[in-house]
Amino acid sequence: MMFNLKFLEHNVAIDQDTWTALATTGSDASLDNVRAAILGVLESGGTFTVEDSNDQVVRRVETLAEFEGYMQEIAMQRDQFQQEQA
Repeated sequence: MMFNLKFLEHNVAIDQDTWTALATTGSDASLDNVRAAILGVLESGGTFTVEDSNDQVVRRVETLAEFEGYMQEIAMQRDQFQQEQA
C-alpha cells in the first residue's frame, strides 16, 4: 500500500482517505510503521493531523495520551471492518 505522510517541521499530517484505507485494509506492518513515525513526532513536541481533501484538519492530536486513545478507536474500527469482510 502506498501512502504519503506530510512532515511539516515538527508536525505530521495524513490525508483522511489515506488514513481510513490504512486503518481498515492496510497491513499491520504498514500501520505499525506509520504509528511509530507519528509517535516520534509527538514525542518531540509536534502534532499529528488528519486532513480532508481540502486540506482542512478533521482530527488533531497533540499528546501521546490522545494518540493512544485515537489508536484504540482505530483498532476497534479495524476489527469491525475485518469482521464485516469475513
